[in-house]
Amino acid sequence: MSPRARLVTAALALGATALTGCSAPDPALRSDPAGGSSSGAGPEVALPADPLMPLVPAPSEVPTGMVPLLAGTGTRDAAAVAGYSADSGAAATALTAHRFSRAYVAQYADPNGAQVLSVVVAQFADEAGATADLEDDLAGSSGEPLDLPVIGEASQARRQPLPGAGEGQLVTLRFRSGRTTWLLAYGNTPTADPAVAVGLARQLVDRAEAAS
Repeated sequence: MSPRARLVTAALALGATALTGCSAPDPALRSDPAGGSSSGAGPEVALPADPLMPLVPAPSEVPTGMVPLLAGTGTRDAAAVAGYSADSGAAATALTAHRFSRAYVAQYADPNGAQVLSVVVAQFADEAGATADLEDDLAGSSGEPLDLPVIGEASQARRQPLPGAGEGQLVTLRFRSGRTTWLLAYGNTPTADPAVAVGLARQLVDRAEAAS
């Protein structure tokens, strides 16, 4: 499993813990009673600042009812990313070879439901490094391949059981645009709709391309 795949697994475990041990959320974080498409978190909940922060979903963009897990959201350096691998030394070597620059993680969960979302965006010094890193991720990925349109310049989608959720599903979407790569994981029970992951991914790629 790649370092970022392990990071997402850890994030989903954190999300599951938050869900199972969570009391009713703050009223400001509750879902929109009108059933709108944006999260009940609202734009007033700010994610930790970072140059890569615009390249993860904002609280107003995630499915209704999901709120940020701020303790698990923010900037990650190479050591942190490599630390999620079973062989952190090999992972650190690969990141260095791919000329890793920085990463940012965003985690969300629904305190009143089963949805969890984790997005890892990583930036490299050049497109060649990002391409090599994504290829390593794709070679190490597992699960049922999903036939979806290509997102960005290269992408792959897979579906597998959601860790610790019985009959839940986890959709993972890996994609690249220029020197930036993403790993987006969306989990839900009893099924996870791939369209949720695809919609978010397209927004992120559009923002990255507009800023380049």
